[in-house]
Amino acid sequence: MFRSLEELVTGVWPTPLLRLNLFKPNNVWAKLEFMNPLTHSIKDRTALGLIKSLGNVNKGVIEVSSGNLAVALASILRARGIDYIAYVPSGSPRSFKVMLRLMGVKIVEREGNTSTILPEVINEAKKLDLIHPNQFSNPANYMIHYNTTAREIDEQCRIAGFKPKYIIGAVGTAGHMTGISMYFKEKYGNDVKVIAVQPSVNSTIPGIKRINGNNPFSELLKVDQVIDVSREQALIGVMKLARSDGLLVGLSSGAVAYAAMGLNLNDAVLIFPDDAWKYIDELDSEIMQVDQ
Repeated sequence: MFRSLEELVTGVWPTPLLRLNLFKPNNVWAKLEFMNPLTHSIKDRTALGLIKSLGNVNKGVIEVSSGNLAVALASILRARGIDYIAYVPSGSPRSFKVMLRLMGVKIVEREGNTSTILPEVINEAKKLDLIHPNQFSNPANYMIHYNTTAREIDEQCRIAGFKPKYIIGAVGTAGHMTGISMYFKEKYGNDVKVIAVQPSVNSTIPGIKRINGNNPFSELLKVDQVIDVSREQALIGVMKLARSDGLLVGLSSGAVAYAAMGLNLNDAVLIFPDDAWKYIDELDSEIMQVDQ
C-alpha cells in the first residue's frame, strides 16, 4: 500500500534481477529497470532524484528530454500539483508526446537533439522564472543510481551467489552508468569491468547517444571498454531477447544485449533501461526488415 506516487516509485525497488536464457550456460543476468512503475524505464529513478534535489519546489519546472525522463518528471510533478513545460526533439517517439498531452503538460517541440535544444531551455527558465533541474549537469542524476540502482545490483548478486565481473549498460546523459560505475569501481576496483554501449557513428538509438567530452559526467564515468552498436544490431538484440527469454525490451536494452552477445562473458549484469511498448511504430516499420 502506497500513500503517494513517490512512495510507489521507491516501493517497487529493488527492481528484479533475472538470469537470461539467451546467454546460458554462461551466468548473465539482466537488471530489469523497465519494471519501474511510471514510465517502465530507469528514468523514474532519475526524475525522482532530480526533483528531490530541488528541495521545496514552489513554481513551475522546465526541462528538455527525448522521452522517458519527460514523462517521469510530468508524473511526479503533476502529483505534487506543479506545472511543467517539456521541451522535446521533434523526432522523439509519438508515444511520449501522447502521454505528456494526457497529463496536460505544455510541449514545445524543436528540431535537433536534447543537447542542441538545451541552451534555449536554459534561457527560457531564466526568462519565465522557472526551475530547471538540468539533467545534463545535476549530480542528482547519477547519485540516485549510485545510492539505489548500484547497491541493489550488488546485493542481488550476493544473494544469487556470485560477484559480478562485468556490468554492461548503454549511455545517454550517462547518469545511470556514471553512478553504477562509480559504485562498483570504488568497491571492487578492477575486479569489476564496466562496459558502456553507445550508438555507432551515424546511427540513432532512442534514449542513448555517443560519449563525448561535452558531457559533464564524462570524467566521472568509469568505463573499461566502449562498444558501438548500430540500430539494426540493437533490433537484433530486441528480437533475440523476445524469442529466447520472452522479454519485450526497448532498443537501448537491445543494444546492451547485442554488445554482450559478442563478448562471451560470465558473471555479468546487463542494465535494461526500457521496454518495447513505447516503440511500437519503430519496431513495426523496421523489425520485419531485420527478420527477413
